[in-house]
Amino acid sequence: MKKNLWAVGTLVLGLLVALPASAAKADRRQVSQQARIVQGVKSGELTGREAVRLQHQHRELRRDIRQARADDGRLDARERASIQREQNQLNRRIYRQKHDGQSR
Repeated sequence: MKKNLWAVGTLVLGLLVALPASAAKADRRQVSQQARIVQGVKSGELTGREAVRLQHQHRELRRDIRQARADDGRLDARERASIQREQNQLNRRIYRQKHDGQSR
């Protein structure tokens, strides 16, 4: 009985520690994507118009994250999945725009 209780306690503790880490992952990814946009502008891989469009999409995603956290300061599994999907889409857009052969 003690082993089962200890195992359950360890599992719950692990989940509590992992929840803020997964939410912070969304923030770290946002910072990384912002840096990629800035680097693309500096290197000339992104035109001004492309950068403005990507920045706008980036701001919209940040707003979505803030709104998702507004209730209780956390992201539930559905919110994390939705944000990750949006971040994946933005990531592909950044890649495509940086590699489309246009330059400023």
